[in-house]
Amino acid sequence: MTPATKIQWRSRLRSARLSMDDAVRHRAAAGLASAGVGWVSELRGSGSPGIVCAYVSSGSEPGTGALLEALGDAGHLIFVPVCEPGHQLSWAQWSPGVTMARSTLAPVLEPTGPRLPFAALGAVDGILLPALAVDTSGVRLGQGGGYYDRFLATLASPAEGGVRAVPTAAVVHEREVFPPGVLPHDDLDRPVDWVLTPSGWNRAGSPDL
Repeated sequence: MTPATKIQWRSRLRSARLSMDDAVRHRAAAGLASAGVGWVSELRGSGSPGIVCAYVSSGSEPGTGALLEALGDAGHLIFVPVCEPGHQLSWAQWSPGVTMARSTLAPVLEPTGPRLPFAALGAVDGILLPALAVDTSGVRLGQGGGYYDRFLATLASPAEGGVRAVPTAAVVHEREVFPPGVLPHDDLDRPVDWVLTPSGWNRAGSPDL
């Protein structure tokens, strides 16, 4: 795999997203809201609401506004990423109406409240990650900034020196899910555990994907 291959894939996938009409985007956002709440419920089982890490979508990404609101309505505590120097991530609490500001490091909006390291968030139930595409084995193609791959590298098991193991899911449209071996990737790319689309969620490697 060469860097040019990833650039070509990203260009093609972004163009496809830009070509989607508003009605399709709206239906996708509504589907993601339902699927996201269902995924977190499956992870938690029965019991009180938990802690979820998600993200504020930007540009042509699958819309997460309805998803964040649905998670909040279900009672979950929601944290979204804040970009830090060195391609590192902190986390800030999100809730409806929270004050947001454009990041100085990336084309995203971030809450202006306190920034916390992931280890300070508590027992996070799951992490929803942006992606341009994912394959059925969990290989994720991101936007290319490197923030999430660096973050995911810290989530190895405690025995491997990571923070802790937490379920992760890539958020994509159905047509952005590919068979194994199709997407370009390298040793620095970190796979995800689940794939979340507007039609539902499946564990990576599942025959249902």
